[in-house]
Amino acid sequence: MKKLLFGSLVGMMLLMSACGNSKQIEIGTQTYTDPKIMAHIIETLIEDRTDLEVNITKDIAASPQIISSMEKGDLDIAATLFSGEVYNNHFDDLEFTTDPEETMKKAQEGFKEKYNFKWYDSIGFENAYAIAVSQDIVEQYDPQTISDLKPISDKLRFGTDTSWLERPNDGYRAFKKKYDMSFKEARGMEVRLMYEAIENDELDVITAYTVDPQIRDLNMKILEDNKNFFPPYDASVVATQKVLEEHPKVDKVLQELIGSIDTETMSGLIKKVDIEGKEAKKVAENYLKEQGYLE
Repeated sequence: MKKLLFGSLVGMMLLMSACGNSKQIEIGTQTYTDPKIMAHIIETLIEDRTDLEVNITKDIAASPQIISSMEKGDLDIAATLFSGEVYNNHFDDLEFTTDPEETMKKAQEGFKEKYNFKWYDSIGFENAYAIAVSQDIVEQYDPQTISDLKPISDKLRFGTDTSWLERPNDGYRAFKKKYDMSFKEARGMEVRLMYEAIENDELDVITAYTVDPQIRDLNMKILEDNKNFFPPYDASVVATQKVLEEHPKVDKVLQELIGSIDTETMSGLIKKVDIEGKEAKKVAENYLKEQGYLE
């Protein structure tokens, strides 16, 4: 019921925004930081290079809700979707692979055919799921692979972002089955709260995003996915074909972003927001100026 109400409210907000300005581009983002930074990068470039205005809807709970809103016409652009999303129950009988190029091809072809979306080539960074453990666990048990956690899993406190708990094909239930382990407890929460819990010794293991700067700052260790559970998660901008046909200049703007930001660079931008406390919009604008996109 709560999800239904949330979805209805988001839809109403987007509809009211769109009705108020026919030259307004609607961008949606998830709850985490890299899509928010990308949304402001796209916003700034579109408003700099066209006469269009941009509205950003942030903190949409999960990628499938963004895709649904795009399908209904409430959103024009997903600031960032990841290639592994193609395995998240969107298509029947899709063969799983951990090959990045094959996964990207499946995403581009599948979402074009089913939704008439343009899934752009990668922005240049990957933000994959990974299992990371605290420094205390490293010192006590020295795990190298995810399977190394199995003998001690019933002692470990596990944290993950809420959407991963619910993902059918590459989420928590499938993970437990693949690795044949269950944790002492499993808690869903916002990404920033996972790292706070690690720092406060309230969690031992988390699903980290590989681009997160907190992994290094907290001296955490990413374990080898020795059973190849996690798919690739290369980041792309995704747009409806409708908005690109109506506004060809938007396509040119989005093409500029292909291959423009590598994982190390995005990690640095996230750090400015999540750790240094700077506004995502300001971080995006400064980055564009530093890179020569803006005068």
